[in-house]
Parts: sequence; C-alpha cells; structure tokens
Amino acid sequence: MNLIQNILKENKQTIVDAIFDQELKDKVCKAINDNVDIPFIGESTEAKIIDALYSSVEDVVKEVILEKL
Repeated sequence: MNLIQNILKENKQTIVDAIFDQELKDKVCKAINDNVDIPFIGESTEAKIIDALYSSVEDVVKEVILEKL
C-alpha cells in the first residue's frame, strides 16, 4: 500500500464524518424541501419527514463508503 492509501485507511471515519457534517445535511434537506410539496401536511411535518429520510440515506451511504475505502 502506498502512503496515500495508508492515510486514507487510517482516517476514513474522520474523512466521512467531515463530509457528512451539519452543513451538508442542511443544504440537502433544504434542496429537497424546496422541490417537494406534500399536500395536506404542514411545513414542520414535511421537515421532520425529510430529516428522517436524510438520516436514513446518510447512514447507508456512510456505511458503503467506509466499506469501500
């Protein structure tokens, strides 16, 4: 393994956590909320649904990235 691969392997959790920070979550959730309107439910309920969906997707994506690094 070369130096870069070793550094990546040793720091992969830190790298993934840095990418999936609150700023990314806020931007993704806002983009989804701007493009999705669910009739008959309020904005706060929509926000809760979008937040839950984001958290589920984030967990899966993190897991896959960590497995592949």
